[in-house]
Amino acid sequence: QIISMYANQIYLGHGAYGIEAATQVYFGKPAAELELQEAAMLAGMIQNPERLHNPVKNPEGTRNRRNHVLGKMLELGFVDQEAYEVAVNTDLGVSIHRERKVGGDYFLEHVRKTIEQRYGTDALYTAGLQVDVTMDPVLQRAAERAVREGLVELDTTRLGYRKPTNVVASGQATDPLLFEHPSWDGLIFEPSSMVKAVALEVGRSTARLNIAGSEAILKLGDASWTRASSLRKILKEGDLVLVRLPEVLPEADSEEELRVELLQEPEIESAILAMDNRTGAVLAMVGGFDFERSEFNRAIQSKLQCGSAFKPFVYLTAFERGFTPADTVFDGPALFPDGTGELTYCPRNYYGKYFGVTTLRRALELSFNASAVKLQDMVGGQAVVETAKAMGITTPLRPYPSLALGTLGVRLVDVVRAYAGFANLGEVPTPYFISEVRDRDGRSQEQFYPTLERRTSAAAGYLLLHVLEGVIERGTAQKAKVLHAHLAGKTGTTDDYSDAWFVGSSPRITVGVWVGRDKKAPIGRRMTGAAAALPIWIRFMEAYLETLDEAARAERFPVPAGVVFSAVDWYSGHLVVPACADQSRIVLEAFLDGTEPQVSCEGDTPGLSEMPWPFQQAYYTPRVGEPMPDPLALARADERVEEEKEEAKAKARKGR
Repeated sequence: QIISMYANQIYLGHGAYGIEAATQVYFGKPAAELELQEAAMLAGMIQNPERLHNPVKNPEGTRNRRNHVLGKMLELGFVDQEAYEVAVNTDLGVSIHRERKVGGDYFLEHVRKTIEQRYGTDALYTAGLQVDVTMDPVLQRAAERAVREGLVELDTTRLGYRKPTNVVASGQATDPLLFEHPSWDGLIFEPSSMVKAVALEVGRSTARLNIAGSEAILKLGDASWTRASSLRKILKEGDLVLVRLPEVLPEADSEEELRVELLQEPEIESAILAMDNRTGAVLAMVGGFDFERSEFNRAIQSKLQCGSAFKPFVYLTAFERGFTPADTVFDGPALFPDGTGELTYCPRNYYGKYFGVTTLRRALELSFNASAVKLQDMVGGQAVVETAKAMGITTPLRPYPSLALGTLGVRLVDVVRAYAGFANLGEVPTPYFISEVRDRDGRSQEQFYPTLERRTSAAAGYLLLHVLEGVIERGTAQKAKVLHAHLAGKTGTTDDYSDAWFVGSSPRITVGVWVGRDKKAPIGRRMTGAAAALPIWIRFMEAYLETLDEAARAERFPVPAGVVFSAVDWYSGHLVVPACADQSRIVLEAFLDGTEPQVSCEGDTPGLSEMPWPFQQAYYTPRVGEPMPDPLALARADERVEEEKEEAKAKARKGR
């Protein structure tokens, strides 16, 4: 038993603990199939597996050590002379064999850390624990593809070409031919995959590249996005670049050249997390573009401003307090207290204009900032903080007016959890990554079960969810209509376009995407949540929806008891009747039974919504306590316009 335990736990280099694991790593087969010389090599490695007797780093030393073990076996009578002679004259036959993972480096590293925290470092590496995780391999691969493809496309089409790193100039190699990138270890060429390559020879229209010992050809036409007239203007020998392999790879024994497409490794980062609404099981998680580049997991470790993706907490708080999606506010300049309590804060909308009379639905679908801050002021900032906390936000929040615009840091996993609660009509799941831990003998040590907690009424939750469906139907996320499914979600964009978000749900899963930079800086011009994050979300959801049958794909969000529907005008919130002047602005609105509007749009002022906001004010009756435009607010709004112009000029000068 002692020797068996030792054989199962001894470290033998390259992350292999135990004879079975080492056999798989070095020989790619189970320990039961080891030949004499292979077993002797592993036995000889025990003394110094990382350096002196490592078959990859020191093959000659390892061979000598192996032969010493074989000599002892001959001396002690465990083998005969003939078997000994064959074994000592056999090559090591070693190459690193690693099981091709489905991916999930960020996911599995989070699980590893969790196990280490719960069971200790010794148990993690030596106790033979068996850990079942919630990761769905198909969705994990889809998430990784969505992030990598989405960031590369964003970088190459919107952010421009950058000079690549040169392995010789950076001191990584004295000759490009001698350079080996870590990602080439065990690299398997797959159609259309992205791989690193080193330029060996660069001509005007053709470049010769090395990819893990295989030669590849880059043509000028396969770098057209750079708009370069010659490859020599963008590449030189020794440059390390990202390329895409062709859709159809040449046969192994073919003389056909391996032609690749030039890409560019993005400087920006992204994170994505997918959660099962009803259980909280995390199905997929990616914490960055490349785990080898950065192990920092932005899905769970970063505290990020989520911009307008925070607004649903404001609106949910309002719906809990009797507001309806058809109620109106006046979207115009108004003053709110800053951090010192002075009335100096005047929020502006993304488009730099105000919209006057608007329903809460329209304000959230089109993401009006002024309306969100005003609504938070009316329901109370502390109430919004409490709503966000109840729905799963764990980071510190303060009831500042700008909270409504997502200016305080939150974690992606928390926001996804909260949106899953929206999709569940107020039942919030607890996220989990591990379903069970067993010991080496298969005895269960710990099991994790789904937990749901009701944090808001089903009716209030549905009112919000129904508006979030409208964000995709008519609002800032209309691109997602291409998915042809019942979906709900919200975009988010922060000041200077430094963070871009989209978080959205189907009836079964919720997925959140963040795009940005690790150091607070603009992603690029007009890099909104809809432009930067939503395309990645759509890529993932396309893959997810393909896994569903027709019935599951057509599934709708359930409507709880006590909710009724009425046709209303999208602008005024008034009941639509045949006599209404404009029948093109109708939405089927959700209400708590008894709260439907009693006033029809028959009496609405024609063309009111097209008027500039100052002219609409005369036709609007403010709600009790609603801040309205006044001379001070107008002056502050004008000041902000000038401030933003000066900031833009300063950035332009800095850019030059």
